[in-house]
Amino acid sequence: MPDSIQDRLVAVERLTKLFKAERMVHLGVTSVALVMLLASAAVLLSTRHAGLQELSGLFGSSGLITYSASRLLTMLLASQELEKTP
Repeated sequence: MPDSIQDRLVAVERLTKLFKAERMVHLGVTSVALVMLLASAAVLLSTRHAGLQELSGLFGSSGLITYSASRLLTMLLASQELEKTP
């Protein structure tokens, strides 16, 4: 039994090393999108006008955050499932 646990831990470590670059890209994209979202909200609040640019900034950045977070969670869940499987 301990051999299978060790094998799974090695596989999880290998998986996290393999997807490290992709995780960093998604975290960077999410950070940029968050800054864009906050800037769009600030412009919207300061001008009190919801034009095409402001709404595109709000909806575009929130969609990008959602997509990046879903990819990160998919990778996390895949590694957790690998740990759980016997």
